[in-house]
Amino acid sequence: MENSFKVGLVLSGGGAIGAYQVGVLKALHQVGAEVHMISGASIGALNGAILASAPSLADGVARLEAVWQTLAHTSPLQANVPVYLNYLLSTGLVLSGAKQFALLTQAMRSLFERLDLRVSALFHPLKDDGLFSEQPLSQLMDCYLDPEALTQGLPLYISVYETQGGVQDLLNCLLASIAIKDTAPSQFIHIQSLSVEARKEALLASAALPLLFSSRQVGEKNYSDGGIGGWQKMQGNTPITPLIDAGCDLVIVTHLANGSLWDRHDFPDTTVLEIRPQSSFSRSDSTFSGISDLLGFHPDKINSWIEQGYQDTLLCTEKIMQATQARAHLTESEQRLQSSQGQDEIADTALAAAMLRLK
Repeated sequence: MENSFKVGLVLSGGGAIGAYQVGVLKALHQVGAEVHMISGASIGALNGAILASAPSLADGVARLEAVWQTLAHTSPLQANVPVYLNYLLSTGLVLSGAKQFALLTQAMRSLFERLDLRVSALFHPLKDDGLFSEQPLSQLMDCYLDPEALTQGLPLYISVYETQGGVQDLLNCLLASIAIKDTAPSQFIHIQSLSVEARKEALLASAALPLLFSSRQVGEKNYSDGGIGGWQKMQGNTPITPLIDAGCDLVIVTHLANGSLWDRHDFPDTTVLEIRPQSSFSRSDSTFSGISDLLGFHPDKINSWIEQGYQDTLLCTEKIMQATQARAHLTESEQRLQSSQGQDEIADTALAAAMLRLK
């Protein structure tokens, strides 16, 4: 008989800290967990696609370990040089206002035109071009993601955000972070419902951090990083809703942020197992440690995050197993008590019958 109990897995976004999810999955496989459907945001969407297309959880973990060791030694952050120079020149002129800088800009503009490099208009810096090329990620997907296997694989949902342009998207996030105005909700896409060609665009869209990577067109709309939507409650970055709608009985949620504002109590009718970091994700003491870790595709960082995810998950599942065992022992004790009470009633009845015969 088919097991109707469905387990969903949420892989949240967090850049290079996504290595943590490799350790999470390694531990889940070790304790014998099953996963029946997946949702992901940003780097979690890419991890989810590789996992969903694997024939088993063990194979998925092995593939993800290979992917992340590749990322540890070959960063996916390849500068999109013309766009990078565009941004520096455009914003530099606006902020500086110095005549000397303007003259330098004009000279460099002339040089770029001769080299056939595109330079955006002054005072209009970078509407949607990414500072980094998507080619490394695209090539990695071509190497480790089998489109046909994904068709037959676990159901996969990803979050995407309808972009207003990189600069505006970042401004919206800033306003949301200081509680002025929340960002619009992210949208959820069932990957297997898309054509094979559109799936790659959707996955790249979900991971397209504003300004860092270009948005992608899926259907008639342009989308960027799915983690942007519903910023104040991490609605897009922790996409549990499509798994609930798909009928999951239990959802395992992974977090890639210290003190994520996502709250499982917003979903009181769903059993949720959260895997949160037991110690800080930060691997830097600098002022910009958050950005440094987000883009920290470095062997030491990646391997330490994998180990952290593994240990955190074992600790979390150990607590669940202890609670389950305690409940099992309580149930067994209750059954023994009921059995004992039943035997006492039989003994009392027999004793009463014997007393009647003596009269």
